[in-house]
Amino acid sequence: MKYILQGIELFNNCDFFEAHDFFENLWFESDKADKKFYQSLVHISVGSFHLISGNYSGCLNQLEKFYVKIQNYLPEYKNLNTEKLNNEISLLINKLKENKVTFEPSDFWNLIPKIEVINKNSQI
Repeated sequence: MKYILQGIELFNNCDFFEAHDFFENLWFESDKADKKFYQSLVHISVGSFHLISGNYSGCLNQLEKFYVKIQNYLPEYKNLNTEKLNNEISLLINKLKENKVTFEPSDFWNLIPKIEVINKNSQI
């Protein structure tokens, strides 16, 4: 648990680039059952980075990849509230699509979710 918490802290502190690197390392080191889970965390980190950088297409593409991959890990996985994260990203994706023409990145920053840990004391 302590390892993944480092990446979650990076993400929740909006250090999306570093979170991406962190989750990418976990993905490379993970077993087959966890690979898509860690890939989904890479995607949400990269998508969030693209959002704050103003890259609409990159953001939407990465968040949609997250949405597809996280489906196998609902409603919670590794003590993370994946259902809540999934729902919040779904809302963000829909808002982005509704506002493609008038896309202003700062209008969406407050919709980037935090990754919620359910029980920090449990084993992963």
